[in-house]
Amino acid sequence: MKQNEMTMRGFDGALTYHVWMLSCTEEWVHLFNDPLTDHEETLFLNEDLWTYSSDIESHNYSTCYNSQMGSQLFEFAMEAPTSNLVRACIHSGRALSEFECDYFVLKVRNLLLQQTIEQYWQENAAWLEGLHSLTSMLELDELLNNIMHNVLIAIPAVDRGFLMLYDAETQKLTPKASVGFGPSIYDFKTSLGEGIGGKVYQDGIGRIVNTEQGLATMSNVQENSMKSMMAAMGVTDKFPNILAMAVPVRMNKEKIGVMIVHQITKKRKLTHADLRQLQGFADQAAIAITNARLFSELRETNEYLVRRNHIHEVFTKLSLKDSDLIMIAKTVERMINLPVSLFDVTKNECHPHYTPLSKKLKDSELLNGWEDSVDTLTVTINEIPVHLYPIVNEGIPIGFFVVELQRLLSPIDTVVLEQGSALVALKMVNTYSMTDMYYKQCYEFFNELLQYKEPNLLVSKSKDFGLSPDKPLFVTVMQLNGNVQVSKKLERYQRKLIAALHSELKSFQYLLFGFQDKVSIIMNVSSESQQEVAIQKLENIVELYKNKDAPVLMGGIGMVYQGLEFVARSFEEANKSLAYISNRETPGIISYGSIGLNRLFISQQVEDIQQFIQEVFAPLHSPKAKSSDLELTLRTYIAANRSISETAERLHIHQNTLYHRIRKIEEILAVNLNDSSDWLKLLLACHLSDLY
Repeated sequence: MKQNEMTMRGFDGALTYHVWMLSCTEEWVHLFNDPLTDHEETLFLNEDLWTYSSDIESHNYSTCYNSQMGSQLFEFAMEAPTSNLVRACIHSGRALSEFECDYFVLKVRNLLLQQTIEQYWQENAAWLEGLHSLTSMLELDELLNNIMHNVLIAIPAVDRGFLMLYDAETQKLTPKASVGFGPSIYDFKTSLGEGIGGKVYQDGIGRIVNTEQGLATMSNVQENSMKSMMAAMGVTDKFPNILAMAVPVRMNKEKIGVMIVHQITKKRKLTHADLRQLQGFADQAAIAITNARLFSELRETNEYLVRRNHIHEVFTKLSLKDSDLIMIAKTVERMINLPVSLFDVTKNECHPHYTPLSKKLKDSELLNGWEDSVDTLTVTINEIPVHLYPIVNEGIPIGFFVVELQRLLSPIDTVVLEQGSALVALKMVNTYSMTDMYYKQCYEFFNELLQYKEPNLLVSKSKDFGLSPDKPLFVTVMQLNGNVQVSKKLERYQRKLIAALHSELKSFQYLLFGFQDKVSIIMNVSSESQQEVAIQKLENIVELYKNKDAPVLMGGIGMVYQGLEFVARSFEEANKSLAYISNRETPGIISYGSIGLNRLFISQQVEDIQQFIQEVFAPLHSPKAKSSDLELTLRTYIAANRSISETAERLHIHQNTLYHRIRKIEEILAVNLNDSSDWLKLLLACHLSDLY
């Protein structure tokens, strides 16, 4: 009621009046006019004052005049909207007539009905505002705060409230909107079954709780959360006397959160009608949350599509400009705003090599067995968490984007890496194609050198291929041996080998090409010492392959010759050297000059050589011969160059025992160790058994 409505005219001037109503909690609530002083309130609420017989007979009210107060007192019942007992007094200064009493009671009833109608209008307006919010607002925080404000308007018996939503990640209920609480309410987080909100969310049943019930239900709340709640309510040591209502927020059968309201100042008892009304607002909130989430998802999807289209346009422009790998890597880095390096598996290098990330990755075992992975990986390299995004060609990784994970990657980051990897793959495959064309030309020229039909033309063409026809040269053949089932994997290993060779031999003049599982090199050297340096570099590469999960690398080196006409001879020697080391099944590289006597056996079948060894030593494999260690004695005798004393010393036997064993060996093998032919046969068999 406005202040000017708190007086009544029609009497002898303006008279002040007061009205009370008995609440559901059996307490009298002062409704109209200025608040009473403590003395007036004590006086007016004195029950003895109201125990009287009506001076005026009426079935609608009881009344009497109190001369001590100079006021006419009334008591009557209101039937609508609910049945409530009403008390009123008017400072009349005299006893009112029956007509005046009827008029006053009618006036008070009218004011109370107006108040009820206004309350209904407020509640209706709150509902309409809530419905309007559902269609006019899509910003979730603003919408939820608006709904909570409407709750307090529609349910005037409550003073404050807050809304909690369930966070599946933390598995806690977290406040998202509040009215009448301090900011620390947003630190009040509860688990399922914890506190009033946790209990209501768990059970899915709304409830009204008094202070005693509330304290019991809040007893399991964590200490930090409870402190946040107390601070939000403006108290520190004692939980205030409050009534509370809490209802679940759910969409269909899915529980989303909890809505909680408090009554601090007693107005009336909270009823199930209030609980149903609160549930209605909770249902509004559920609809609002669902709409906002759908809108957010739609907006995110739209933004994702727009950004994806933009990303596609950026990389399309890079493709049309024929941008290099460094530019592509820089573009990816700029678009995801994280350090990015592009690792080329073939060349075993990063692009660009000068960035902080590339420097951190330098000299690291970057792939560490992951080079065959076509899936994304998150690993730690040199204590740096990185994301490896593979660049794949026909099912085989040829490179990786290496992203330093200063944060988690978003879906749009993955799109950037996806588009960037496609462009890089195209760029690298085009480069491979051009390189393969060049190697094909090298292969054709090499075959012309082997045939050596037009010397003058070959001299001219050799200069085009980076060779000096007037300098000495030699040929090297390297081969990748191993069970590589997938041809594309073998191709990748060969490209890696060629890249390593280019890196090691960049200070030399050479022609290099790959064919199937072999790499052939013609190299110019000006001196024996320069050839030794070149061979050392080739050995370095072979050494790198010994500890890697890759095919075994072997190589053969031909002799140095002056003139292009000797390419064929050096090439044949390189192949013989390769065959020699391949038969031994030992990784490494060997030059034709270091094979020595073994050149005589390079063309022999391994089976024939093993059969010869078996035929020579088989008689010494009988049980009787083995018991006397005759084969060991013969091998030691040969190794000691037929020295009796040295052989006996090595075998830790007496010289007479050695003489006895030698005679036994000669008898069993039917040889004479002093015969040069027999001695050569045994010496050769022993030598070959060490090799085969």
